[in-house]
Amino acid sequence: MDFSKECSELKEIYSVARRLKPIKRLGQHFLVDCRLALEVLRRLEELCPDRQCCVYELGSGLGSLTIFLRKYFNYVLCSEIDIRFTDYLRRRFLWDLVDIVASDGIPLIQSLKSNCVLVSNTPYIVSSQIVASVVKSSLKSAVLVLQSDVARKLAAPPGTPNYGRIAAFTRTFMRVELGNSYSPSSFRPKPEVWSTVVVLKRLREWSEDLKGYEDFLRCVFNQRKRLLAKRLKECVGMLPDGIDLSKIRVFSAEPELLLQLYLRSYR
Repeated sequence: MDFSKECSELKEIYSVARRLKPIKRLGQHFLVDCRLALEVLRRLEELCPDRQCCVYELGSGLGSLTIFLRKYFNYVLCSEIDIRFTDYLRRRFLWDLVDIVASDGIPLIQSLKSNCVLVSNTPYIVSSQIVASVVKSSLKSAVLVLQSDVARKLAAPPGTPNYGRIAAFTRTFMRVELGNSYSPSSFRPKPEVWSTVVVLKRLREWSEDLKGYEDFLRCVFNQRKRLLAKRLKECVGMLPDGIDLSKIRVFSAEPELLLQLYLRSYR
């Protein structure tokens, strides 16, 4: 599929973005790099080869990704919290099957059905919140553009310096795959950090029975270099029978083991 027209439209968006004053508290950095947009679309194509997925774009901004999404998918649902852009987006996509919701997009994640896929050039200030919301939703997958350091933390395996509570929580429920990284010049205004494409794929369904799991991990990882057995006793007051934890430190514990320990401790 040829996206040369969309890449030309992205140049128009670049000129608009240069004239706009972003709202700092919203963490706005508008995507202006065609290579990045095409990689996001390619990742979505892998997740939805038949184009039958429900697609939800969180934070459409000026429509940098939307112009690509509307060509590949039959219908796109978008949210945008900045009301300055909602009328602009509705005019731009007036003749397309694109719905624009003027709203904070994060609460909408919980209402999405399992056949939907989330895509977002994620505002950095809410990236962890968005990832956690995806984990706790019915979504099977998501394609996000995140700060590179956040992306590395999400994908970090046990026993490595970047492995922590966020990685353990996310990787209990989702497979994390990293795409390419992009320099600040891929956005306007330029952020101070590089960004990386991240694909999340569902491994385990979320259940309300697990709503205490985050607090459990927060307590355990509060001292990530200590022996897991000691932290477990301090956090829940007991050690489960039949599991030898004597040589395992918190930062080397597999997500599967941590979930097993949580379930044994609270059931």
